[in-house]
Amino acid sequence: MKKISGHIGQSFIADEEQAIKIRKAIRAGEVRRIWEELVEDYILEHTNGVYILNEDGKCIMKVYVDESIYASELNNRRELIQLLCNERFGEVIDEFQIYISYGNMKKVYPFRKAAEEEPDKLPAVPLSAQEKEGVEQSSSVIQNERLREKFKEAMIADLEWKKGNPQ
Repeated sequence: MKKISGHIGQSFIADEEQAIKIRKAIRAGEVRRIWEELVEDYILEHTNGVYILNEDGKCIMKVYVDESIYASELNNRRELIQLLCNERFGEVIDEFQIYISYGNMKKVYPFRKAAEEEPDKLPAVPLSAQEKEGVEQSSSVIQNERLREKFKEAMIADLEWKKGNPQ
């Protein structure tokens, strides 16, 4: 027969682990908001990650960017960012470390807007009757009915997307 105290201890550990995860998530959100206020949008768009950690009694800010030009820009602003971080948020940054991302981390952009990351998700604009007639004429030369219908669907989707997202 199991002791109830062992079961309670296990559930307490799970709750403590959950509490630690929650605290980390809250802190990560705070760090993200701090970074968003410290730098301009063009740097945010190239930021792959930002962390504020306590290591060996020092408060260290680590920033990962996708290209060396943004690392250089941040390096030029190093002391200003540390000063603003202290004045605005009360975070005393002892060290400011900048890294260039590589591998899979280089594909992570937590500060980019969803529309910028997924251009296929941008709104499409429906075609006019005249434009649909043009699609019908273009696809009428295809003899296979199934292929003709699939071609029309693809052509309409492409034209609607292009109409909604002119470049």
